[in-house]
Formats: sequence, structure tokens, C-alpha cells
Amino acid sequence: MPQNPVAGTGARIAAYRRLRRLTQTQLADKANISESLLAKVEQGRRPASGALTAAVARALGVPVTTFTGQPYATEHAHDRLDGPLANLRASLENWDLPLDEVAVRGPAEIGTDVRQVLEARRASNYAKITKMAPPLIDELVQVSQTATGQAEEQAHRMLVHVYRSAYDVAYNLGLSDLVSLLLSRMDYSVSRGNDPYLMALHHYMRAYATFTTGRLEVGQAIISRALGIVETGVRAGDVPALCSAGNLRLRAAVLACRRGDGDTARGELAEARRLGDRLGREVTGGGDDGPHVQSFGPTNVAIHASAVEMELGNHSRALHLAKEVRPPAGYFPDRLGHFWIDTARAQLSTGKTDAALSSLLKARSVAPQQAKYHPSVRETVSGLVHAARRTPDTLIGYASWCGADL
Repeated sequence: MPQNPVAGTGARIAAYRRLRRLTQTQLADKANISESLLAKVEQGRRPASGALTAAVARALGVPVTTFTGQPYATEHAHDRLDGPLANLRASLENWDLPLDEVAVRGPAEIGTDVRQVLEARRASNYAKITKMAPPLIDELVQVSQTATGQAEEQAHRMLVHVYRSAYDVAYNLGLSDLVSLLLSRMDYSVSRGNDPYLMALHHYMRAYATFTTGRLEVGQAIISRALGIVETGVRAGDVPALCSAGNLRLRAAVLACRRGDGDTARGELAEARRLGDRLGREVTGGGDDGPHVQSFGPTNVAIHASAVEMELGNHSRALHLAKEVRPPAGYFPDRLGHFWIDTARAQLSTGKTDAALSSLLKARSVAPQQAKYHPSVRETVSGLVHAARRTPDTLIGYASWCGADL
């Protein structure tokens, strides 16, 4: 079905429902969701949650991207992302061939750039990632295909981190074809990097991709397999294993939410909390913990506790838990940005429109590109516009900035 590049998720759902000649009542019954909630989403008065969008997509037998679309083409050009994204796609054409024309620097210089890409991912700096990743990929592929032994493995391990950083950009921009391509490149390098925790990371990212297809049961099976990979390390109390398992449990909790299974979601969250308690601290990754350790700790668990209740529709409970989130100084901008975006959704759903706009502005202050491109931001902004008796200039400015449909 042709898509209006400006229309929001709710408008697309309404258009597709009418194309299938279904009433709101019929679609709500098929998707096992509230008819009144569906009506509000279609009218733009409530943001379409991931769980609702996945349920509707499954009920109609279409991919989630039928409704989420890829509405950012104009913004790509405005933010000068279109050229770097084309370069990124081109760099992914080669993953297994040595090329004579590719010059290679020393490992220390390459490692410095990889760390900069990882820092850019944490800051949700999509422009920096898309600029730095293509030449780094070319260079690391060349090393991986010409070196042997530990140097070859190290090149593949660094490639996994660059691919993962680019994955975050592709996912948040709605580029599902690029997400799939990056996952396949990650898989190739993971199998040659000789690091079980990077294998678990690949499973973690692969499970994330099932959010866009609605195959959540596949995502849960992927998580179960990944937990098996790190189980021995968890029993031994190894920090990389505890962090990996903690993140996997949090992902499993969100997957369960999307399936409407609150008991399983809260159970996975409790497992993650126990792993965080065993750590007893915030692990930031790198440094003394090693270069391939995933960050994890009590703050991430607390953020997910609020997000789980929001995904389950318990918005007041979500806001109560959000008050308990007390991130340490210098906490990761990408997680804080996501937290404030989710909080804004819950505040809109409980009629706290001024607070919701304030939360979006906080997200913009810590992670501006995430606050512009995150899939739920436009939905929340459009909901705020519909809810406002008088649209404040701040909201109009935010809507214009992120390209929301007014």
C-alpha cells in the first residue's frame, strides 16, 4: 500500500484497516486490544506503542514497518545523513575480500577510531557514526582478510562493534533492510572473532530486530539460546557474563511486554535485577572490565522497570517507577534519552501534557538526534498537539524540528 511519508503510525493503521474493510471493533478483536485505544491511536490522540503496533501488524498479517514506515528521508538530507548512509551501504558490499587499493593504518590508530564510534553510539550521534563507520569498515575488513591469528580475530571483534554502532542508527531511522544487512555482517565477524560474549551480543541485536517484524516468539527463542552461551560465566560470576545476561534478560522483558505477557516480563526483570545486585555497581564497559563488556547495572534495570509497565499500559505505575530512576553523573546519553522519551509517552497517556513536553525537551538536551529520530517521538508530539487547547510555541518548535505531522 502506498504510504504517506508524513502520516503517523495511527493514520497508516486506519488507512490499512479500511483497505481490509474492517471496522475498528473487528480489528481490535483480532488484535486483542482495546477498541477505544485503537480509536485514539488512529485519531492521533494517543501514541502507538510498540506492543499495539506489533499486535495490529500480526492481526493483519503484515510487517510492523507497514505502519511505522520510513518517514525520515527529508530529514536525512537536512541533517546531511543521506550521503554518509549511502557510503555505509557501499562499505557493506565487501566483508570477505582483500583489496589492493585499501590502505591500512596501525592497530592503535584504528582502535582509537573504533572507540570514538562507540562513544558516538552512546551519545546517539548518528552523524558521527555514519561518517566514521564506512572507512573503518573498509580498513578492518582489509585487516581481517590479510592478517592471521590474534590480529585477524581482533579485527573481526572491532568490526562487530562498528557494525553494532551502525545498526543502532539504521534501526532508529527505520531502515529495516540496512538492519538486516548489518546483522549478517555481524554474524560473519562474530563467528571469526573467538569471543562468546560477542556472539551473545549478536543474538541480543538479532532479537531486537524482531520488534520490527512482529516475530516476537523468534526473539524470545534467540534470547534463550544466547543465555545458554553465557550460562557458565554467569555461574562463575564473571563480569562480562553477568552484564551480557543482564542485558539479555532486559530484552526478554520487553519482548514479553510486546506479546502482552506481563508475568513473564516482570519475571525477566526480576532476573535482571538479581544479576545487577550480584554486580553491585554500574559497569560502563571498557577500561578494567575489558573492551568487549556490555554496560549494565542497577540504573538500566530501573529504567526498564518503568518501561515494562508503560509497554503493558500501566502508565501511572510507570511514572511512579520513573521517579525512582536516579542515574549517576555522566550516565549514558542514549539510555537517558530513551528514558525521557518513554516517560513522555506515559505522561501523555495520563494527561500530563506539560510534563510530557518537558520530558521530550530533556531527551533533546541529552541526545538530540535520538530525540529527533526515535520511532515514538513523532507519535508523542502529534498526541500532544491533538491534546492541547492552545499549542505552545515550544511544542510547535519541537514538532517542526522533528518533522511531526500537525
